[in-house]
Amino acid sequence: MLETKADAAYAIEYFQEHPEAGLCREGRRWWITPNANETDRRILRIDSAEAERLKEDARLQSVADIAHAGRSLWVMRDMT
Repeated sequence: MLETKADAAYAIEYFQEHPEAGLCREGRRWWITPNANETDRRILRIDSAEAERLKEDARLQSVADIAHAGRSLWVMRDMT
């Protein structure tokens, strides 16, 4: 269930505090999931402009070949 609307800056903070989270896109819809392994769960919604800005952040990386056809996922890079 979508709870809060986020901007890119808040989303980065969320990812830093929740490294298991992910940015999801399906069609024109974008959301933050608390667990990238369960992309159906939605905790934050994010508009397209903010999401595009967020996905270009060097701290995020795209995840290839996720289980949901037509859905894209980005997660926080492991910087260690």
